[in-house]
Amino acid sequence: MKRIQVILCALLISLSVAPVWHVPQAYAQTQTVSATVTFRVVSAVDYRGLNGARVIVVDSGGRVIQSGLTDANGVWSVPLTVKADPRFEDLGVVTAICVANGHNENVAFEVPVRQGTVQPITLYPVKPKLRNEASASLGQLHHLDVIAIVNKYAAQVGLTRQPGLTGESGYAPWSPNLK
Repeated sequence: MKRIQVILCALLISLSVAPVWHVPQAYAQTQTVSATVTFRVVSAVDYRGLNGARVIVVDSGGRVIQSGLTDANGVWSVPLTVKADPRFEDLGVVTAICVANGHNENVAFEVPVRQGTVQPITLYPVKPKLRNEASASLGQLHHLDVIAIVNKYAAQVGLTRQPGLTGESGYAPWSPNLK
């Protein structure tokens, strides 16, 4: 009996000094990003705003999180809270599906969720005897976000930079060569 008590005591002590810094990914707290995103939907015919176009916002988990209609200027603004995308710093992304009467659908992938985002979406009119189908576009990622993601993953892979260009200060493109 005493031996069992010693074993149980040793087990409890070893569990109490186990590394507490390791938290399984499933239990780690997820960072979120909140911002108001503005969608501006236009017709490819004249690039005027489309009144009454529906925008459906889908999060990275595939869930519809918002849906709404554009105003007379083709604008719809919506507050969003989504998981931060680990590829970026302080940025979340969503997918926006846009539909409007008389037009083919458009799916905008990688729409940034960051304060000040204005996401343009162009819809093409339905035309008889033509291939009428949904089109796809990419979100309006800021050029500094694009540079940051390239830098992050090129450095992780261990790439080297190309020689800088004369007169071009502060940036040298990455090379496919490894260090």
